[in-house]
Amino acid sequence: MRIIVSIKQVPDTDDLRIDPVTNNLVREGVPAVTNPPDLHAIEEAIRLKEKYGGKVIVITMGPPQAEDSLREAIAMGADEAYLITDRAMAGADTWATSYTLFKAIKKIGEADIYLFGRRAVDGETEQVGPQTGRWLGIPSVGYVSKFVDIDLNARRATVIRTTDNEEEEVRVPLPAVFTVLETINEVRQPDILSLIKARTTKIPRLSKDDIQAEQNKIGLAGSPTKVIKVQPPPRTRNPEIYKGNDAAQWIYDKILKSLEEGKQVMESYTKPQPIAKAKGEIWVYIDHFGEEVNRVSLEILSEGRRIADLLDTKLAGVIVGDQVDHIIKDLFNYGVDKVYFARTKGFPFYVNDVYTRGLASLIRKYKPEVIFFPGTRNSRELASTTAIEVSTGLAADCTKFDVDNKGLVYATRPDFGGKELSTIICPNNKPFMITVRGGIFAPIRIPKGEGEVITEEVEDLSTRFEVLRYTKLQKRNILAEADIVVGVGRGIKSPENIKLAEELASLLHGVVGVTKPLADAGWYPKERQIGQTGTSIRPKIYIALGISGAIQHVVGISGARRIVAVNIDPEASIFEHCDYGVVGDLFEVVPDLIKIIKERGVPL
Repeated sequence: MRIIVSIKQVPDTDDLRIDPVTNNLVREGVPAVTNPPDLHAIEEAIRLKEKYGGKVIVITMGPPQAEDSLREAIAMGADEAYLITDRAMAGADTWATSYTLFKAIKKIGEADIYLFGRRAVDGETEQVGPQTGRWLGIPSVGYVSKFVDIDLNARRATVIRTTDNEEEEVRVPLPAVFTVLETINEVRQPDILSLIKARTTKIPRLSKDDIQAEQNKIGLAGSPTKVIKVQPPPRTRNPEIYKGNDAAQWIYDKILKSLEEGKQVMESYTKPQPIAKAKGEIWVYIDHFGEEVNRVSLEILSEGRRIADLLDTKLAGVIVGDQVDHIIKDLFNYGVDKVYFARTKGFPFYVNDVYTRGLASLIRKYKPEVIFFPGTRNSRELASTTAIEVSTGLAADCTKFDVDNKGLVYATRPDFGGKELSTIICPNNKPFMITVRGGIFAPIRIPKGEGEVITEEVEDLSTRFEVLRYTKLQKRNILAEADIVVGVGRGIKSPENIKLAEELASLLHGVVGVTKPLADAGWYPKERQIGQTGTSIRPKIYIALGISGAIQHVVGISGARRIVAVNIDPEASIFEHCDYGVVGDLFEVVPDLIKIIKERGVPL
């Protein structure tokens, strides 16, 4: 059995910082590391080799120094490694990257199993794995949490696939691509002898000519999407900082003020004046589990409506599946002018090859300008494979959008844990496909009455995926739904002290969330992590207790209407990103605040 693992070397985001003078990201001297999720792919490959036998081959595309990551993989137990490197490959987006990997795989010899990490932490993309599978013409199974069985005689694998709201047991024929979750294993640490061996292992290098790559499909020149601007996150709040003795009373007054403001702010939509005329329509893909719509789809319909109006075109909801009449009817309450429905009879739930075929057929026939996808796991995977199928660009995890007077759409996303913002365009390929982070926009009801529904029957329903079991995960993202969130950082000092935040949240009818370090340490459930790699939230009030203000956390709370911060460190960066800040000891301020709320209450 041959297993190929594709990895990436990324800048160590913990060492990235903003220059206080130029306000630019400082890249010089920043060490590069193996993309952390990819370490789990290497580990899983080695475990499969240990169980079933075979060979593990690791590949990466990058500059010469990316060889260090390949040597790390050899030290962990990989058998061979190849560095795909050429100046012409620089600047590749995921479309061009996956094409390059595909050509390299054809050169070194194909495999039975291809493993990828779930995401790349520098840009939060989750695209290269499924896109490489599409180039190879083989099944791609995303978000694998467990390998159940590999039957080499029958040439098939059975895995558990875990998405936002469901768990599936899936069987696919080999060869196949699998992207693995970070929860699938614990990464081993190589011993000293393995490290020594890795330093002396010869690692072949492959150029564009070696892999016979087409020049117009690699690097920046071959990438459908282009990054046109990079900048640090702008400052969006005007902090009011308090250092007095009666801090609890001051916070209480600000909470009351914020709640009163919240009552006055109604989620409504004001139609903007168009500034350009688009040829195609704006589409929003509607992610669903049977007849249940994922909330993020409704969130981005409001932004889709704005972009459609700026481009003087129509907004359409796009659904692939079966038995979705209720969803179609309800979409006209959220501002859509029409609905496109690719009926996949007998497939009410997502199956990648069938849904890719259905969506691609709609795109080819009706030629939209832009398609927004919710940043859910199924939608990210579907967008990835469809982008290869229709040969267009895909931007991931975007949070802001604009258009110019020529009708070009600009998509902005946070990179490097939110420490910089990249603005991306797709100038020559249509549609521009974009996944949108959840929690950034709010669903707005814009009733349109009844509208046009265009139904296309998907004739080819063949699939290489055998879904053995569907399980609906009984969980709600209460962070995303809460009006008041109390966030806890390292300043809480111990997991036992989180009960102080829980008491405050309970009195305010809110919920508790934590920063990434606390979630990683197991102090609180992972699903309560707030930030770029956790949940982005839009509460009326966010109360940050003992939180320093790491950029990746700030990105996740940027949608809060009001932010209140308590930190003993007057230099904590959270004070640059809040509305109201108290420089004080949370273990003094919070008990006093709890006492005041118990005595006077809070009008909720």
